[in-house]
Amino acid sequence: MQLNTITELLNIPNYKVTHMIKNTNDSLHVMLDQIKATPAVCSGCGNIHHNSVHSRGFIVVEDLRISGKRVFLYVPKRKTCCIEDGAIRVEEIDWLSGRFTKRFAEEVYRLTAITTNQEAGWYLGLDDETVYRIDRKMLEDRAVERLDPVPPPAYMSVDEVAWQKWHKYVTNVVDIETRKVIWNHNGRGKGVLDKFYRAIGAENCQAIKAIASDGARGFLASTKAYAENALIVLDHFHVKKYLNDAVDTVRKEELKKARQQQNDELSEILHCNKRFILMQNKVTSKKHNVLDQLASLNQ
Repeated sequence: MQLNTITELLNIPNYKVTHMIKNTNDSLHVMLDQIKATPAVCSGCGNIHHNSVHSRGFIVVEDLRISGKRVFLYVPKRKTCCIEDGAIRVEEIDWLSGRFTKRFAEEVYRLTAITTNQEAGWYLGLDDETVYRIDRKMLEDRAVERLDPVPPPAYMSVDEVAWQKWHKYVTNVVDIETRKVIWNHNGRGKGVLDKFYRAIGAENCQAIKAIASDGARGFLASTKAYAENALIVLDHFHVKKYLNDAVDTVRKEELKKARQQQNDELSEILHCNKRFILMQNKVTSKKHNVLDQLASLNQ
């Protein structure tokens, strides 16, 4: 089979078959290359960085069958330094989905809609776990498409959630008026929330009226940089936490002074077994007496 014929059968824009690596009875392995050199798209931020290439390599992906043979493409990939975070990132190729082409993943998705993962895997020569991962990725991509473009909120809240051990987080953005999650992304901090603000655009950022947050420095810095007109509201849970921490810090300082001054009465009131009396909304008459005694000593 001629290389030009295989290139036409594959019909991948701006890519051609340079040589055949292996051709067996049940599989075909070919090397691809770009017809016209194009700048690499960063897989981290999605932007094009016109800087030097860090290194070059290739990835082996599976495509749709040709004449009953499984087709494996050896696709060159470049690594560049991302300007956003300074990390070395592999370029993103729009017609690939992991170790498969997007059209192959769509074929798997259609098969799993009418049969089981095990039967689809038998037909395609894949194990059912691989079929499951491809199908799940396609479902996730379609869920993202339903939220693309991201609906700009007027009132929103942002918070991170730990979804797995070893400090793995996901950041959720909720539209307060509709009470729905409108955007989420792996990770936390300023860099993650920056992606949300860039997704809705500068004009929509300026239209945000209020943002509820837990007071994390990264979220606050990102909000101040993009949504300058928004009122930042700290949620009541963290406000209470900050107030309780402040009261407890003062209690410890005053307890230390009372012990140095050998004030046994004040030391007993400020002892750690009395700390929750200072932080409770509803207190008994006995606890009221402790608070009244503390107020009189404070005068």
